[in-house]
Parts: sequence; C-alpha cells; structure tokens
Amino acid sequence: ETVTLTLENGGQAQATLTELGLKAKNLERIIRDAVDYGKTGDPVDCYKILKKSEKNENHKTFPVEYEVTAEQVKTVAQERLAGQLKSPVNARLTQENGATVVVEDELGEAVDVEGTVANLNSLVGGEWDKKGGEVSVKLTDLTADITAETLSGITDVLGTYSTYYGYSSEGRTKTVESGANHIGGTLVEPGQEVSANDLMAPYTEENGYAMAPSYENGEVVDSMGGGICQVSTTLYNALIRAEVEIVERYAHSMLVSYVEPSMDAAIATDLKDLKFRNNKEEPVYIEAVLSDGNITFNIYGKETRPEGRTIEFVSETVEKIESDETRYVATNDSIGTMYTSSSGRSGLVAQLWKIVYENGEEVSRDTINYSQYRASGKTVSVGSASDNEAETEKMRTAVSTQDETKIKAAIQEILAAREAAETEPENAGKGRHV
Repeated sequence: ETVTLTLENGGQAQATLTELGLKAKNLERIIRDAVDYGKTGDPVDCYKILKKSEKNENHKTFPVEYEVTAEQVKTVAQERLAGQLKSPVNARLTQENGATVVVEDELGEAVDVEGTVANLNSLVGGEWDKKGGEVSVKLTDLTADITAETLSGITDVLGTYSTYYGYSSEGRTKTVESGANHIGGTLVEPGQEVSANDLMAPYTEENGYAMAPSYENGEVVDSMGGGICQVSTTLYNALIRAEVEIVERYAHSMLVSYVEPSMDAAIATDLKDLKFRNNKEEPVYIEAVLSDGNITFNIYGKETRPEGRTIEFVSETVEKIESDETRYVATNDSIGTMYTSSSGRSGLVAQLWKIVYENGEEVSRDTINYSQYRASGKTVSVGSASDNEAETEKMRTAVSTQDETKIKAAIQEILAAREAAETEPENAGKGRHV
C-alpha cells in the first residue's frame, strides 16, 4: 500500500508501507498470548475455554496494532523529499567598498522524523483499514554549518592574491571557476589541516570540470580538469601572505605563465597536492572571487601581527637550463610536410624569498621553497596523412624512432615510389620493336 508524504508547501513524495518499515507492534507478545490462551492460568477457566472451543462457541480476538520504523522513515523521507526542502545557506565574508561585510546565514528545512513517524502511526495504528493514505510531513529548522556569529570575530583580511585566467579556453575557464567555487566558503579551524585537492576533487563533468590542456610527463596534453593548478597556485600565494602554515607544496614540471617561478603550486591526483594547516588561534575563512577574468582568494582571520610589519615575496632564478633535444611528432598533415611547431621552453632552478619588514626596514629574509622546472626542446611536426595506409604506417614507424635521418629517408622513399607509380603508365608500350 502506498502512502503520500505531503509537505506544508504542497510538495509530495510517495512510498510504500514496506519501504517505511511497517511492522506489527509487540507481535511476539501477542502471538505468545494467543498460543497460551486456554493453556495457562486457572485450571477451571482453562477447562471452560477449551470445552467451549470444541463446540466452536468461544471466539477470542487478540488485536494487532501496526507502526512504522523511525530509521526507515528518516531514510525514505530524506531521499524522496530532499529536492523539495530548502537547504541552509552558510554565512560568508566578502569585501564591499573596501570593508569586510558578513553576509547572514539562512536556515534550511529538515524532516522532523519523530513528528512524521507519529503522523504515520496515527494512520496505521488502532482501527486501521489496511489501506494507504496521505500523511503530513513535519519539518524542523536546519542550521547552516557556518553562521554569522562564527564569522563575526574573524573579519580581518590576512592575505589576498589574484591571477588572470581571462585568456583561457572555454573548458579551462569552466575548470578554474569550478575549482575556485569548491574552495571558496571553506572555514578552517585552529590546528586543522586541509587538502586543496580534497576540496576540489573529483575532477569530473558532474562536479563542474571540463577537458583542457595540462602538463603530464613534461608534455602538454588535454585532460579533465586542466587548469586546476591555477586555482591551487592562487590559493597558495594568498595563504603564504596570510602566513598560514604550508604543509605540502609542489612545483610544476615546467614553468607556468600566470605567476613567477617558485610561486606556483601544482595539483596532480595521488601525486601532488597543496596542503595547509591553520596555525592561528582563531579560525580562518577562505573567500573566492571571480571577476573580469581574474581569480582572487581572500584569507580572513583575526589579525595579531604587529602594526607596521609587512611581508614581501621575491622570486629568484638560481640557474637557467636549456635543452637541445628535438622531439618529432606525427601529425595529420600530408606526407612531405615538416615544420617546427614549438621552439621549446627554457627550464630553471628558482627559489622564493620571504622578506619581512618592520616600519619599512628589512628584518629577515628566508627562502621558503626551491623549485626546479624541466627544459623542453623544440618540437617538429611530421606529416603522416595519406590515403594509403601503408604509407601512413611507414611514416609513423619512422617518427617513432625520433631519428631525423630515418624520418627524412622514409619521406623520400614514399615520394619516390609515388613518382615512379605516376610515370609507369606513360612508359607502358614504349619497349623496343624487333
């Protein structure tokens, strides 16, 4: 039998009584009483009961009442009414006209399981006709995880940083904005350690990400979530300016364009992560702002650093690395085509300095990370497209050797064979007559 669960706003969901955990109340006791009837108690009474039953003159009813199971009602109601209930909205911090503003939290709705079970038991208890029906779902307020009261004491901007992503492709733009929104709104308690990868993962379409270029084994390839490292890099720079403890940080395999060397923080699932710990005595709150192609992270907390103390971060190149390697790649250009598609990238070793000033005077200078970036040689594109599969296979085999002499020899052999095939019909029948 089906029961319709109805909300005050008219929303509805249906469930069977089996799904709601319908069961007979005190069934074992009722069965025991029925089995024992006429067999226990005063012997004279038992004799009379049994004698009457032999003549079919004695009928005894043991009423059965029904009830639903609270745990199953909770599960079903939450699953089927979830989309119709108002979710709580966390309080947040933001900047308006140069000042920090606390945006109030909003209450949500949750199923009042105890009240809803009571309504269901009113339907199935007592004189029940064994049919379904309609039952009102009781609701209760659901408090947001982050309230305005929680944020009221941590409204100082401890660190902020922005990078530009407006040049990005549609897929990369989607990834950067999705990653920022996954991190924005995070409240980190004192002593709590956080993984940026955990906040943003999984990198799937369902979670808001798209295919875009990224680094993999020193090459640029399309991957799901390409561009996510710009999010972690921007966050890293905001965190170090807030002087939040960095637990784990990795450089990219090659240089990136949106920050200076040693200012980046790469993300690679199960390999590289940005982890940080709140080393403050108060919580810190992370705000993400997306505006005009810029991603900005603001780190809020309670400022305890002395007035007049400022910090600066300076990237220094320690060593520059060049590569004379040439990489050949097969393309869909026609056979005979060869051109330099990339002149390569320089690599280098860099370090990031943290410089502390007090009232404009430098008081300390420390290296907070060393980073090494791989150099990449030039890339030469080699055409391998042909209607003749054997020719294409020959070119791809030659390219796989990464030997320029063999690649050029394969091109010459294919072109020579084509020329010979074209001239052969013209010479047919031109043999010497004897």
